[in-house]
Amino acid sequence: MGHAPGMVAWPEAAPERQRASLYGAFGELSRRLLAARLDALIFFTAEHWTNYFLDHLSAFCVGRAEHYDGPVEPWLQLPPARVGGDTCLAKALLDACYAQDVEPGFSYEMQLDHGTMIPVHFLTPSLRLPIVPIVINTLAPPYPSARRCLTLGRIAGEVARDWPQRIGFVASGGMSHDPGERQHGRIDADFDRRFLEYMCAADLQSLARYRAEDFAAAGAGAIELLSWITLAGALQRFSGEVIAYEAVAAWATGIGAMSFDIGGQSSRDSFVRQSGRRRA
Repeated sequence: MGHAPGMVAWPEAAPERQRASLYGAFGELSRRLLAARLDALIFFTAEHWTNYFLDHLSAFCVGRAEHYDGPVEPWLQLPPARVGGDTCLAKALLDACYAQDVEPGFSYEMQLDHGTMIPVHFLTPSLRLPIVPIVINTLAPPYPSARRCLTLGRIAGEVARDWPQRIGFVASGGMSHDPGERQHGRIDADFDRRFLEYMCAADLQSLARYRAEDFAAAGAGAIELLSWITLAGALQRFSGEVIAYEAVAAWATGIGAMSFDIGGQSSRDSFVRQSGRRRA
């Protein structure tokens, strides 16, 4: 799901129909998470100069803290909250990555901004589930490639499948937006819908072909879709369902909400019919 700050900071700015569509979708995702009887969540997420800065930037960073506080932005109109961490799962993820020649950074002192706390707010408002945040560098080049994100996701998926407890995945970020840049407010709905089609179809080959330049053409913030690609790598074979998509001009962002069934048949055709697009 997306994490546009306007969804909680200035919700009334968006048309009521779009608010109802998205908030309804987030509520449905929350219900599905609850029904899954999960024990922990792995968050593929972005952050916004909260933990990363000029003294250190890594392609991936795994949170190893016992708990996480957020959001750091007081203007979000979200109350300060503390989310539990799963240190054992975090260690297992790091060990598996290093064993397969992927070397993420890690942090025992990670704070959470809107990139994670907005999805937490909508999806797990009880704050019951511990999380392992995996931050993907979408702040400054060089960015990790889509193929590298698929590899990281595959490793995380392997760990989750072998874990003795039930693990869920959340990907947060995007879609097309250009925050604070020359084209602030521009939304590329065609780009967003094409990406959603690939996610519906579990088309890992098409997802792997995305380059930083492709994301940049849809706005500087579209690079956050690397989180979604990482999720696709974790699931491998799946059926994706678009619960909602809205190009919300008042929030300057294309916002999607998706759910996935592992091993199911693709629902790409139904999304194409709903969106009114011809098959690519």
